[in-house]
Amino acid sequence: MPQKQPSQSTPPILYDLVTADQVPLSPWCWHVKMALAHKGIEAETIPLTFSEKDQVIAAGGKSFPLLIDAKGQPIDDSRLIISHLEEAYPSPTLFPGGDAGWASFNFIHRYTQTALFPTIIAMILVDIPKVLTPQDQAYFIASREKRFGMSLEDFCRKREDLRPQLHTQLDPFRKAMLSGGFIAGSAPAMVDYILFGVLQWARVTSPFPLYDKNDDLHRWMEDMLDLFDGLGRGAAAFSAG
Repeated sequence: MPQKQPSQSTPPILYDLVTADQVPLSPWCWHVKMALAHKGIEAETIPLTFSEKDQVIAAGGKSFPLLIDAKGQPIDDSRLIISHLEEAYPSPTLFPGGDAGWASFNFIHRYTQTALFPTIIAMILVDIPKVLTPQDQAYFIASREKRFGMSLEDFCRKREDLRPQLHTQLDPFRKAMLSGGFIAGSAPAMVDYILFGVLQWARVTSPFPLYDKNDDLHRWMEDMLDLFDGLGRGAAAFSAG
């Protein structure tokens, strides 16, 4: 487990996007939450819903996640936040292997954004309003239907057909895990947290299974949920009730 960073007079503040039940929602926020935990940084967290985004804007950001660092500087892009944390708190590193670790992160971050995320969103988008507040539901449905030019139901109507595509897209991660149990090897690092953030987002917002319990990803995900005293597991999985 990482050692806690020395306490500071002004701890960082993380503006976190949450569901109606205050469950952390955003994959990009999860990336930052896991990076903070990896480095032993105890940040103050401000949980907000979509309809409370004005508080993020008032604090100097544009969207979630927003980190206010110990010096009061706002940083509102997950990749920039992660880079800042690595520079400000170099140990323990998020990128083992130095330049190679950074290169792996850059590749997986881009791959997740451009390949993996679009597939998963087409499988779970229709379920997300169910975990939001009524006000957020109205905003989310209207904004996403405008973005995609169709109803959420139509957008996700072929989600069963996407299973083979997702399985193939996830296969490089499975192969990487064979070297030591995690994508990064024998211990988790930022490349693990990138994938975890997206799968955790699906876990808390949708009952639609992305892989089965015999999949190596299931074992890895269980291990990831237990990290940092169960930080991920503390966020309840989707419940229809």
